[in-house]
Amino acid sequence: MFVDSEDIKNVIPEVVKIRRHIHMYPEISEEEYETSKFIKKCLEEIGLDAYIVGDTGAVSTLMNDPSFPTVALRAEIDALPIEEETNLSFKSKNKGAMHACSHDGIVATALGVAKLLYKNREQLKCNVKFIFEPAEEVGKGAKKLIEEKVLENPKVDKMIIFHYANSEPIGMEIQKSVSTATLGRVGIEVTGKSAHWGEAEKGINAISVSAKVVSAIDDINEELKDKMQFVLGMGTINGGVKNNIMAESVKLEGTLRAFSDENFSYVLTYLQDKMKAIEEETNATIDVDLISHLPGLVNNPELVKMGSQVGKEIFGDRFVLGEKPFLAGDNAAYYFRLIPGVRIVFFAENGGENWPIHNSKFDFSEEIFPYAICTLYNLISIMG
Repeated sequence: MFVDSEDIKNVIPEVVKIRRHIHMYPEISEEEYETSKFIKKCLEEIGLDAYIVGDTGAVSTLMNDPSFPTVALRAEIDALPIEEETNLSFKSKNKGAMHACSHDGIVATALGVAKLLYKNREQLKCNVKFIFEPAEEVGKGAKKLIEEKVLENPKVDKMIIFHYANSEPIGMEIQKSVSTATLGRVGIEVTGKSAHWGEAEKGINAISVSAKVVSAIDDINEELKDKMQFVLGMGTINGGVKNNIMAESVKLEGTLRAFSDENFSYVLTYLQDKMKAIEEETNATIDVDLISHLPGLVNNPELVKMGSQVGKEIFGDRFVLGEKPFLAGDNAAYYFRLIPGVRIVFFAENGGENWPIHNSKFDFSEEIFPYAICTLYNLISIMG
């Protein structure tokens, strides 16, 4: 099957329609009730049995032969709590929710692939399980669906996941090994001593101490940048109760991302040591808490070979076998710890300015759809 085949040409208008419908009605993590019902309906219209799983996910299996291996195609379905600021004709109608990470396109693509595979099912030497995962953005979906036994009945032997990015023209990339970062949600609480600002000498200003904490984090990023690839940054800072009261408590929350568990632990320890030094300097108390942790995602070498073969056929010199992982995270790492998997990134740059993922103006080019569908179809076909 080639990118200009009649089958793919015929399915693209429907894929675009589905993408735009989902984009208009986004639902944030763990609230994807209507999205999962819509996906279930689409699967049933194709001719596949489908069921709701984990409250807000959906699963369907194209079963050809119990003796065949089963390949899973994972698609995330949740949106982000962002107020959309695009000028798209299919802009979000749900206030405070937006598909700013291409999950709308991922769902539509997976449904397009499902339709083509079902039509040509007699040619397949594998079964295909379509997993539409909720709550990916909050790192809960994969664990929840594993607990719901989506990797069983039939047992999944291999898995494909994919994403869309708009940072480059139409193209495709697979990482040789590590694809996404080990990441953690880091909380830092600074505790000082409140006092009236008229008697400042009696207090310990947690806001001033937190400024030292932020400066130390900037230093860590600079001091370790030549030693390893990582990022440590605070996204929120909150503290104080009144303008004339010295703040007793400040809470910061941010992220730590690295490309191995070893490097992640090294930076976390480095951070903790810096905080101890600031404690001694200021007499404040500083607690560093790893609120949550997500392992890195590692591609299976054999599936990387298969994906590279198909990618070169479809994209030519616009296919890249990457050495450098992405500093993004993906809870699909939990699947990949149980079964072989491969993560694909499709590039779909728009004309004009391209805003990054998780931005209120994010969008990507729908021209990527035939290429992505062809790639996924062909890859699944040779996995049997």
